[in-house]
Amino acid sequence: MATRIRKNGSNSPVHQFLTGAHQISEYLNNACERAGVSLPLARALQCLADSDEPVTPTEVSRELGRSPAATSELVKRLVNSGWITADLDPSDRRSFQLVLTGSGRAKFNDVSAVLDEAEVAITRSYGKRKLIDLASSVDSLVEQISGARIQG
Repeated sequence: MATRIRKNGSNSPVHQFLTGAHQISEYLNNACERAGVSLPLARALQCLADSDEPVTPTEVSRELGRSPAATSELVKRLVNSGWITADLDPSDRRSFQLVLTGSGRAKFNDVSAVLDEAEVAITRSYGKRKLIDLASSVDSLVEQISGARIQG
């Protein structure tokens, strides 16, 4: 349930978006945990599953909007779980090529199934057209703010 505490202009669209984004993230994280992973791990698995070729940690970091250090921790967890391999990149021996394993593909399929269930539940309560419109609006907002710097 959303909090009703609103002070100091925190009912602005940006503050509302911040609160809503957190609550949506928590909802999706809870769904991912039913598949045995956190939302960041699920996103990393998705990034690798969506690629037809090996992916570097730098590419994962950029795709997920995470720092290289945070991505390194995700990669370690994925490797230790047996869900990906991390082999030295032959073209750049300072980097690695990350590839989803068979068990990683199975885990991604588990995650996809629980996220599909979450989407069905959201669609049922919110409405398909409204959800599609919201997703489109969020994509547009992300595109507009990509690379934008906050002045100050």
